[in-house]
Amino acid sequence: MHKRITLKLIRGHFSNRNLSSTSVQPESKEISVLNRTYAKDDFTNVTDKIVSHLGKSLYLQPYHPLNLVRQRIVNFFYKTFVNRRGNPVFSVHENLSPAVSVEQNFDSLLIPEDHPSRSKSDCYYINRSHLLRAHMTAHQSELMQAGLNNFLMIGDVYRRDEIDRTHYPVFHQVDAVRLKTKEQVFLKDEALHIFEEGNNTLSIGEQEKQTCHTLEAVKLMEFELKDTLAGLARHLFGEDIKHRWVDTYFPFTQPSWELEVYYEDDWLELLGCGIMRQPILINAGIDDRMGWALGWDSNV
Repeated sequence: MHKRITLKLIRGHFSNRNLSSTSVQPESKEISVLNRTYAKDDFTNVTDKIVSHLGKSLYLQPYHPLNLVRQRIVNFFYKTFVNRRGNPVFSVHENLSPAVSVEQNFDSLLIPEDHPSRSKSDCYYINRSHLLRAHMTAHQSELMQAGLNNFLMIGDVYRRDEIDRTHYPVFHQVDAVRLKTKEQVFLKDEALHIFEEGNNTLSIGEQEKQTCHTLEAVKLMEFELKDTLAGLARHLFGEDIKHRWVDTYFPFTQPSWELEVYYEDDWLELLGCGIMRQPILINAGIDDRMGWALGWDSNV
């Protein structure tokens, strides 16, 4: 909010300008973010106030409410997805740097160049090529390229939101990715496939599925995804929690859904999820799997 300056104060400032030897320091052409220096440019809009929040990691502080929620979510995934020996298959990544490249935050997720989420009014840009991550999904491709198939990404994210009861410029997210081969989707039924034979197109297709995926595979992945998240909602909010699924659009999943829960006589959006766009996997070097992904605002 801009401060209003009265005419009297303006006159006083100019009439006494020669009485002080203090001069205005030129604005720095560089900005330091987490011990790394970046050159400023016409896209730089991150403020000192926002930078001051970096590194606080409230979600890792013992007994902090965010830490308690984080641990309950992690425990749920650990217990729900185990290997033959009973060990958790999901890895947890919660110390990823919030300073990411535009390629990480947008390009790797197939977000169009003219998408409104890229605008300076929505994001905190360090400069034209880097920004403070707007979602934990920004780390998705790098972890898949590292060979991971089941993982959680937890951390603080930054968006230029108007402050209200469910929005603040700094908040926290839990993202999850699960990739599965044909054998894992169909339990080794060799007659079924996750990819349409003879169809190598990677277009979005209809709401129901992408053109490259078989309907059988999509429906099984959808069932596992929704069953997992409905179970997580009950785990966090109680067995009697009401929930519903709403069809939606995300650039990086197709089909896509939002999970809403009924809270204080209203439906509250809890998370977004969907079947991952296959080009994202292809670009990460993965051609034998399909996946589902979710993003949950843990401040809700």
